[in-house]
Amino acid sequence: MAKEKIKVNNNAYTVMLNEQTQMYAMRLRRLYQQTYNDVDSFDEVSSEISTTVNNLLKQAVSPEVREDDMDGVIQQVLKMYEKSFQKP
Repeated sequence: MAKEKIKVNNNAYTVMLNEQTQMYAMRLRRLYQQTYNDVDSFDEVSSEISTTVNNLLKQAVSPEVREDDMDGVIQQVLKMYEKSFQKP
């Protein structure tokens, strides 16, 4: 389990990545890749992306993420997720 404090737009958050939240991050990464590879599929997967983002933020980040900070928090959570696989 990885725990890290992050700051987005001068707001502090604590991110905890465990097995469940890593699964959400992996799913979100795959959904993003799917939309990049097939732009026409965005409408089909946008609700899945929204649900996955909400679940990830609810399970991994505290306190509750402000609307203005969501993009930045998601980017940092995905970076943490990728870093967790680069450690020996």
